Amino acid sequence: MEDHHPQCVKCTVLRCRSREKDKKVPVFCPTEKYRGLVKETVEKSMLPENQAINKGWIGYMSKVMDPEKPRERLAWTRVDEIMEYASIRGMTRLGIATCGELLPESKLLSDILESNGFDVVSVTCLCGEMDPQEIGMPGNKICNPIMQAEVLNREKTELNMMVGLCLGHDILFLRHCEAETTPLVVKDRALGHNPVAALYLSQNPLYRDRFIRK
Repeated sequence: MEDHHPQCVKCTVLRCRSREKDKKVPVFCPTEKYRGLVKETVEKSMLPENQAINKGWIGYMSKVMDPEKPRERLAWTRVDEIMEYASIRGMTRLGIATCGELLPESKLLSDILESNGFDVVSVTCLCGEMDPQEIGMPGNKICNPIMQAEVLNREKTELNMMVGLCLGHDILFLRHCEAETTPLVVKDRALGHNPVAALYLSQNPLYRDRFIRK
């Protein structure tokens, strides 16, 4: 029997976004393929550490999506959401893991957080820079995302933000980070750190060929 892997982005039924739960879904629907996971994930969602995150999420989203203030949802920046989430969770010590190329932006972020009463710890990517030869890599110096994570671990930050870490280094940082972590800036050198612009440009005839890898 053919194994249909999940393809939610190609679904035209979207039962999960509908109140009509009896709709017939495509063969690649993960809810049908992994029926047992529904109950399992509900149980995991009820764990105290996950409930705390959900309560933080619903806390700030209830303000963002306040039906009595429909226009206000357009005024919430990601920085606003992070501060509101941290406040709801009772978090006061926040961490910033930044790329060295975005130190000015991270300084602005730190200033905003501190002016709102947060205690901020920041670590740049070249903190504890390594000799690349020691880890079998080329070049004269290399970033140390594991050091960034371990510094923030020892500083006992409660919520960390990633600001422009390179692809790969962000993965290492997340792997070794103990505190809750959220991306704030995703590095995109060509598009002003706005990766979603590539998706929009891919639909423009002038740029379409740019996104076909050969």
